[in-house]
Amino acid sequence: LAAVVEAFIADWEETLWTNIDTAAMEEETKQLSKALRGQDKRLREMPVYKSLEQSIKNFSIALPCVGDLKVPAMRDRHWMQLARITEKEIPLPFPEDFALSHLLALQLHKFVDDVGEVVDRAVKEDKMEQQLAKLSMLWYGRERGKDDEPLGPKSICFEFDQHRDTDIYLIRMKEEDFDALEENQLLVQGMMASKYLSTFEEEVTRWQRELSNVSDVLTMQGEVQRRWAYLETLFIGSEEVKKELPEDAERFVGIDAKFKTCLAGIGEVKNAVVASNRAGLLDDLNDMSDKLELCEKALADFLESKKRIFPRFYFVATAMLLDILSNGNRPNIVAQNINALLQGVKSLQLSGDPPSVVESITSNEGEVV
Repeated sequence: LAAVVEAFIADWEETLWTNIDTAAMEEETKQLSKALRGQDKRLREMPVYKSLEQSIKNFSIALPCVGDLKVPAMRDRHWMQLARITEKEIPLPFPEDFALSHLLALQLHKFVDDVGEVVDRAVKEDKMEQQLAKLSMLWYGRERGKDDEPLGPKSICFEFDQHRDTDIYLIRMKEEDFDALEENQLLVQGMMASKYLSTFEEEVTRWQRELSNVSDVLTMQGEVQRRWAYLETLFIGSEEVKKELPEDAERFVGIDAKFKTCLAGIGEVKNAVVASNRAGLLDDLNDMSDKLELCEKALADFLESKKRIFPRFYFVATAMLLDILSNGNRPNIVAQNINALLQGVKSLQLSGDPPSVVESITSNEGEVV
């Protein structure tokens, strides 16, 4: 039996790394162990019996470790960690004749828990690598680590909507892309909290910063766009506002130029991550937001003065009042809001080109004057 056991183990030790079948070996080892236990009980105190028993036991303990180490997630760094733990040398990359004997020489049966931790780290890091690869493909449209390659056509980009009938295109993000942004931020946050972060800390930290910038730029850009669109007609198109608020009108001209420059820069890049991480963009957006707030306050004070002059304006929504004031020299447009200003008047009939002379007034009851 001793010769049979030694022959089996010697044969298995020659099995090349790629051909190792631990499941089959474990089954054979169980049969050998069973055959050994079936020997005469008087033999159990003999040194040869104890030696065989210990050899089979060690081999049985080492085989599951070998099976675990065959997971595709194992990288050179994990084998190097295992070499440090066992204080044995592991040739990397594996030579063609790398066999089971090389692994058994590590005495894995003494390091079962350590092997489990190394394999667990490898699996968790492999999962993190796959997630990072997906992030790169989603946001850059290219494989992870290939930063020199151009951005892929399927990367997440900002969408652009024409502002009224102008050549200005405001940015937005598709709903599904915004959902992906939120999900990926949570994903990266989870990576940052992982005990296996160290290997990818620099890359994960970069993703945290870049995705955070996308979110911040999207929020700030949306706020600046809303305020700019709200104020642009008045501060650019209304001579009355320019006359009444010259300092703020001048401030808005500067904001308008910087705003269009920012839009042009984003429009040129399109890719959400690259565009959002342009140096100085967030600072520019914050600066524009602060200055637009000053313009809004000045405008609010201006509107309040108009309301005091014509109290009926107090009953008109701000957006409508802005529309009325911005179209003060176009009676036909102001007339569209006449019912809000004078509740008893349904409409005005104007004549002229452009229509500016009141020909008749129609009440809510249909009476025409």
